[in-house]
Amino acid sequence: MKRLRKNKDGRAFYMVMSILCLTALFLGYSFVYRLAEQRKTGKEITTISINYDTSAGKEGLTKFDKLMSYFNIFLESAFKSKKDEDIDIIENHDMDSHEEDIKTIESEDVKPDLEIYNDSSYKPEAGKEIYIANERKENFFKVITSTSRSRGPKRKLFLNSASLIDSLNIVLFHTHGTEAFQTSYETNYRSLDEKVNITGIGAKISADLLKRGIKNIHLKDYNDYPEYNSSYANSNYAVRQVLADNKKNILIDLHRDGAEENSNYEALLSEVKTTEIKGKRAATCTLVVGNKNENAAILKENAGKLYEKAHELYPGLMRKIIIREGAYFNQYLSDYSFLIEVGCTLNTYEEIEYTARLLAEILYEHIIEIDK
Repeated sequence: MKRLRKNKDGRAFYMVMSILCLTALFLGYSFVYRLAEQRKTGKEITTISINYDTSAGKEGLTKFDKLMSYFNIFLESAFKSKKDEDIDIIENHDMDSHEEDIKTIESEDVKPDLEIYNDSSYKPEAGKEIYIANERKENFFKVITSTSRSRGPKRKLFLNSASLIDSLNIVLFHTHGTEAFQTSYETNYRSLDEKVNITGIGAKISADLLKRGIKNIHLKDYNDYPEYNSSYANSNYAVRQVLADNKKNILIDLHRDGAEENSNYEALLSEVKTTEIKGKRAATCTLVVGNKNENAAILKENAGKLYEKAHELYPGLMRKIIIREGAYFNQYLSDYSFLIEVGCTLNTYEEIEYTARLLAEILYEHIIEIDK
């Protein structure tokens, strides 16, 4: 009986094909990653666009067309452009009356990574302990997804004039502008209503700074609506439109903190959500620094100085600084980039409003010192 000979040639063929496929996959990933990193720095990048024939409708699509459509979706997500989207700007010379001066700006996109970082190496000058975010889930916010191509409602950027300081360009903005508080529980603590969300709080801080003679730009775009995953890319674009080349850019990204229900971090927040200042309950705040930025050292130093100013004026209002592993948070745009989480999902809006008044005073005092 003749023994069957193993198909060695066939096995070798499949091994070679496997190696080629893995090599192509690695090269493709490296190419996309390199472009993404270049985009992160603001460099103009030409990306791929694949068009497939859909004239015959879904029934007329070949398997190749469908495969290419999935690849196209991936590219669109990785290198999304905000072309044809406008940003409205209003200059305010009087807090009680706003005359519209609408300016249209062509858009481009930058999308940094959004990983989390844990670091225990930095402490403010006063030696206060820093809370490390190792108890926080990487994705403790529920991600809002959308298949709609529609845009969110146009927001307006308020440029306040007549400033005591002309050497600084102060920008308040909201990467997650729809973040809301306790009363918005039914809508996952999110709202498009400025009367209950963090954008409204930013407007109060902006107005308070203006009353103190500090010119500031308040970007009121809802960067997280309708597509939450594009939040940081959208806010990056918006902020870069108002950066100044001949001034120090003070960038203040206002958020609100939050956690999954019944999580360890929510339990922690429930214990530290408020503090008593001058007989009233104020929502506590947190400074967050993304350690993946090349300027992370100076970011930590400047965050420490703001923390110290808050502790000097209103001890207990500012919780411990959080350093986030692998995160940018767009903070490479300026050495004076501050991400402040004002209160959390467990706070009432009244507590947040009180904190906004205190925080405006802290920012005013800190900005004056930066200008010295």
